[in-house]
Amino acid sequence: GQSNDVCNFIEDGSCVVGWDGSVSPCPPLLYTHTGYLRGYERVSHKHIIGNINERSLLDLWLDQEYVAYRERVHQFAFAPCTACGGCDLSRDNETDCFDVVAPACGGCLWAQGVIQCP
Repeated sequence: GQSNDVCNFIEDGSCVVGWDGSVSPCPPLLYTHTGYLRGYERVSHKHIIGNINERSLLDLWLDQEYVAYRERVHQFAFAPCTACGGCDLSRDNETDCFDVVAPACGGCLWAQGVIQCP
């Protein structure tokens, strides 16, 4: 399959707020979970930007690290983990062979169009 390399969550300017006020860039990064890619397990570790009980949503949205992360995802400069044969670095989203700072989104099934929201 061909990779899409597009995060619709970032492109649409959205974020996700969990039940406890935790803010994440997208639903897949709101919690740690295990998925399967080409027959092997891939752990997606949660990535929390902050908490709306401690900082306003606007303050979190404008945080320099979060702005830089959104730009990185917009450019999608991640390893093609869903398209290559797989390596030890593709077993989770902590890094990839491009030495990306977590989360590494190259193996995201949503960004590759494998999983789609209705």
